[in-house]
Amino acid sequence: MTGREIHRKDNVIKDLKNSLQDVANNYKISVLQIRQEGENQQKEELRASQARCARLQEDIQQLRAQLCTLVLEHRESELALRKKKCKVEMEIEKWIQKYDADMGEKQAEYEELYALYSEEKAQVSLLQEKHAVLIQEYSQIEEERRICQKKKERDLEELTTMTLAATRIQAFWRGYLVRLLFKSKRKKKKKGGGKNPNK
Repeated sequence: MTGREIHRKDNVIKDLKNSLQDVANNYKISVLQIRQEGENQQKEELRASQARCARLQEDIQQLRAQLCTLVLEHRESELALRKKKCKVEMEIEKWIQKYDADMGEKQAEYEELYALYSEEKAQVSLLQEKHAVLIQEYSQIEEERRICQKKKERDLEELTTMTLAATRIQAFWRGYLVRLLFKSKRKKKKKGGGKNPNK
């Protein structure tokens, strides 16, 4: 290995050492900057947190004051509601007593009406039985009427048919008689024509 190559390699090594030193220095500087930024951010967040805590503390105090006010108001309204509840309970008791008295009267009236209902129900059952018998009789009468009506219709139809047949027979007979009369007249004319041809 020549002296020039050694010198060149020494320079390369020296450059690498300088580069490593620069990297180490830059690393230290970056670490210090990051640490400084972290500390600054931590201080800012601490200040913001303290400010939020102060605001929350104020909100808590305001809410406690509102709570005390509401408790006092609700105590007054609770007292008024208790008085009203007591009054309503007394009214309910009166209405219950009145309801019991009315129900006693209604029960007596109901028993009387139920007795009348039972009697009328028995009468209705009897009438229904009679109605069923009458319906059966009515059905028989209707059936007899229907049979009679059908018989009348058949008789009327037969009478109509017979009348039509008789009319046709009479018409045929009259036509026959007329033709017979015309034949006899023609024969007479022919006979009379043979005796007197000038006519």
